Amino acid sequence: MGYTNFQLEVLNQHNTLRKRHSADPLELDSNLCNYAQEWANTLASKNTMQHRSNNKYGENLYACFGKTNITGKEAVDSWYNEIKYYAFGAPAPGNFSQVGHFTQLVWKTSRRLGVGIAAKGTSVYVVCNYDPPGNFTGQYHLHVSRQ
Repeated sequence: MGYTNFQLEVLNQHNTLRKRHSADPLELDSNLCNYAQEWANTLASKNTMQHRSNNKYGENLYACFGKTNITGKEAVDSWYNEIKYYAFGAPAPGNFSQVGHFTQLVWKTSRRLGVGIAAKGTSVYVVCNYDPPGNFTGQYHLHVSRQ
């Protein structure tokens, strides 16, 4: 499968940031990309932000309103910026809603990445899915390393 420039940019930014935290690089997976694209299309059609229910993969969502020319780096950096709220070394974050995107991004055992993007008007939705998923209580200190 040929990947889009956006998908490759998302992958490259993930791997640049993962390297800072001693996490192996991710690889794009065509099935996961189709899965992520399907959900991005659903979000755009409903013009809403919500995680897929009963998802067997890790998932990060990003939305931008008012412009359509977003970059993959912009979406990934928004998740990574949650690092400022993360307390390294804890078995589980007490503020998961503030740090869950960051921790999934750098989770050491995730190996495959799916990227989807869809727009409705000037609303753009980005979905990333991760396999295996991260964010397991009690395992953060093993899978989320300091820079």
